Amino acid sequence: MSNPFEEIEVRLSNIEGLISSLNEKQSAPKSFSSREETAPRLKITLPTLDKYTKAGIIKGSRIGSRVLYLESDIVEAVKEIPIQKSQRR
Repeated sequence: MSNPFEEIEVRLSNIEGLISSLNEKQSAPKSFSSREETAPRLKITLPTLDKYTKAGIIKGSRIGSRVLYLESDIVEAVKEIPIQKSQRR
């Protein structure tokens, strides 16, 4: 039969490792981009970016009078933006 205190020590060290990994993930700084930086990255115009923001395709965060976009929101928007094929005439 093993020592119960050794088992408690092992579990405690596992818990400490999990807590430290969670703290590292939460401390990562969030990167914001302005409208002027975001539109060219998505290869759309500013009015189209405004339309997508109002439609909820891309989530913008209003900070004062500015609208800023999180890096993760930009990546998610790329997946959701509808692709329109041009028709030859």
